[in-house]
Amino acid sequence: LLVGAFGVSKVVAYRARPVVTVNAQLILTPRILNPEDKSCRIPNSDDMVTCLSVNVCAKISGIGIPDYVALRMDLHLDWLKQRGAVKRILFMDSHQHQRTQQLVLGQGDRQHCHNYSVYLRDESEFRDKLSPISVTLNYSLDQNSPPPGLQLRPILDHYSKTFHHEQANILLDCGEDNMCIPDLKLSAKMDQTELVIGDDNLLMLIINAANEGEGAYEAELHVTLPPEADYIGVERRREDLQRLNCEHRTENDTRVVVCDLGNPMVADTNLSVGLRFSVQRLEDAPPTIGFELQIQGSNKDNSRSVPVNLTLSIAARAQVEIRGVSHPAQVVLPFPRWEPKEKPVREDDVGPQVQHIYELHNKGPSSISKTVLEVGWPSWYREEHLLYALQIITDGPVLCSVNGSLNPLKLETSTLQDTPELLGFLRNSSGPARHRRSVSTAQSYNSKILNCSNINCLMVECVVDRLDRGQSAVIKFRSRLWAHTFLQRRNDHYTLNSTVSFQVMAMPYRIKADSLPHQSKSIGTFVVWAIPDVSFAIPLWVIILAILLGLLVLAMLSLAMWKCGFFDRARPPKDDDVSDHEQLTAEKSTDA
Repeated sequence: LLVGAFGVSKVVAYRARPVVTVNAQLILTPRILNPEDKSCRIPNSDDMVTCLSVNVCAKISGIGIPDYVALRMDLHLDWLKQRGAVKRILFMDSHQHQRTQQLVLGQGDRQHCHNYSVYLRDESEFRDKLSPISVTLNYSLDQNSPPPGLQLRPILDHYSKTFHHEQANILLDCGEDNMCIPDLKLSAKMDQTELVIGDDNLLMLIINAANEGEGAYEAELHVTLPPEADYIGVERRREDLQRLNCEHRTENDTRVVVCDLGNPMVADTNLSVGLRFSVQRLEDAPPTIGFELQIQGSNKDNSRSVPVNLTLSIAARAQVEIRGVSHPAQVVLPFPRWEPKEKPVREDDVGPQVQHIYELHNKGPSSISKTVLEVGWPSWYREEHLLYALQIITDGPVLCSVNGSLNPLKLETSTLQDTPELLGFLRNSSGPARHRRSVSTAQSYNSKILNCSNINCLMVECVVDRLDRGQSAVIKFRSRLWAHTFLQRRNDHYTLNSTVSFQVMAMPYRIKADSLPHQSKSIGTFVVWAIPDVSFAIPLWVIILAILLGLLVLAMLSLAMWKCGFFDRARPPKDDDVSDHEQLTAEKSTDA
């Protein structure tokens, strides 16, 4: 193109760049890869693989183009797989999925071809067998090759195709149409249907997955977990369950356990697997939580099973008990070297120390947040003290209030557990009472069992805050046995019973318990006498009668023995009898 202007005396010449038309082809042989047909050997290895031939052919044409044109060719294998994904085919010589090569073509040459050997990786190295394997060819003029002489650089034909794309497929066991239509079935059950807050709550899902149709490729079991569940692992102790490969994933803040069911999950497959979970963090859980299960595959049709939902009930339940003990268990009257004071000043002047200890114990598994505990203390009757309450000692989250007053006489308290005179004696008599007589149930002071139904009791109410599993709250009543009251009733045995009851009022959960624990109990201290009761002495007439009967039996035995000659004795001979015997013996000798 010449461009001139009048009066300028100059002409501008614009030269056209030669246009190169490239006729390229990408040919894959074969287009169906059979993973079982391993007829090629990897160089420098004994491994046999399934191979594929990739042919790249090209021819150039154009007007005014150079005699030789250099093309830059980029070849990509399994191009549709995203970056970082496993490429299913690789070049035989380099084991790479990409290659860039220069191809020099002459203007008068016929079609020029290059052949590349490609192999299919082992099936264990990838999962996707359904999607096609894409091979792409992209070419451009090599800008690093300068044109000969002063020629302008050629350009490619703008309307020619510079990108070529071909596909191959992996042979599937799906019939003549090479299209698999599976029929996936899923069922599941749990080894328990209810969980209790605070318990260990180990759970196992027994899952059965089956395929009653054609092969299901990239078949996976997906188990969506509730927020309260944590995945532990696959059950491996039972022989009737398969040991599948499962992993825990997080997808969009949803936790999922994914198990490989096979690639493909062939027809008539029937698998059973046990998945173990730990379910915790149930304090704010709803009344029910659930697992969602489904089989997912990559088939075009019927690639998913019908979802299965498993529901667990959540309950709040606690086993709470009250324990109690009296220390000492019994008090033996009278006390050696001790007399009660008419006007006691110190607590030691009243009598021996008696303690009742109560323990509210939560055996779990759930926690309790509020419990009301009431104690009835056998304090007095008709102006006479029984167990004189001095102090209430607590251990744990307990707060107590009394409807009367402790130590109303303001006795001076002692730091010792007991007076020295009583301490050793009580240690020897702290076992349980050996002897208890049945008594009347009349509501009078002479009843041998004294409790809040027939005497006046000091009432104490305690509020116990939260107790978790295994925790306890302890309440200890420290008192003195008012010895003067019992020394006036000599040889009368008594049992002093304190009563304790509790009622759980609330549990710290969103879920309400069906019933709240409650219990009542009584703790007894025995007051016994060391001197036997006169009512147990043997009457005098019984003793006299026994002596007479003994004498009569002795006389009868003596008479019987006399009749039998027991008292006869062989007496020794006299001196005259001996002389006559010797004379007779001498006469018999002479005659002979």
